[in-house]
Amino acid sequence: MIVPLDLLVILFMIISGIIALKTRDLLISAIVLGIYSYAMATIYIQMNSLDVGFTEAVVGAGISTALMVASLVKIKREDVSKTKKVKAISGAVFTLFMAALLIYVVEDLPEFGDEFSPANKWIELFQLEGDQNKIAKHLDSGKLPSEIEEKIVSLFGEEFSGIEGAVVVRNEKYGGWDVLIEKHEKFFPEHEKFYYISEDLTVYRYSIPVRWQEKCEEEMNTPNMVTAGLADYRGYDTLGETVVIFTAAISVAVLLRRE
Repeated sequence: MIVPLDLLVILFMIISGIIALKTRDLLISAIVLGIYSYAMATIYIQMNSLDVGFTEAVVGAGISTALMVASLVKIKREDVSKTKKVKAISGAVFTLFMAALLIYVVEDLPEFGDEFSPANKWIELFQLEGDQNKIAKHLDSGKLPSEIEEKIVSLFGEEFSGIEGAVVVRNEKYGGWDVLIEKHEKFFPEHEKFYYISEDLTVYRYSIPVRWQEKCEEEMNTPNMVTAGLADYRGYDTLGETVVIFTAAISVAVLLRRE
């Protein structure tokens, strides 16, 4: 991330939003909002979210701007409505409140790009108390101790814990142990790492992005992680989003064709 550039873009977006709200010329407002969306797309790209940035650029800065400009053919270009002070003040107060709330929440977020953050690696479940040496020897033997097994089952239930037939292997990179479970998948029946146990006997669950990073090329024959996620792992979700955008575009087109 280029922090000065990000701050400059964010400042530009704030100014653009104010201009879009204050101007009475709806054409200028639509164009400014398109520029706002393009600036937002650069923020997403700076955060390495290329898929979201591409979507924002195409839909926000492209299609949405074109539809808003086209709609001006059927309505007056100048906004002649009067702004009520009560609505304006209440809207400003609510906006400031939401901004303060977001700033407060941001303090609890992990550092951007932190490989140990829950979104990038694993999620802490619980820490086991007991004879650490005894449990460590049990883990080194390749078997999951009953103490950990019972805890996992109590959290997720027997059906969703996946620990039946689990295999424990040493994690050479981070220390601790990986728990491999049977996935029971038709095309990928081999064991998959699902839990991680640190040397202080804290049990974690691996996050979904780890599977994307490590298995997308093998499972989907797609070297690009984003493409594998959007088109394969969550293909039905992407199809649903496409249907929503298509339906909105058709609805606007029908409205514009009305006499």
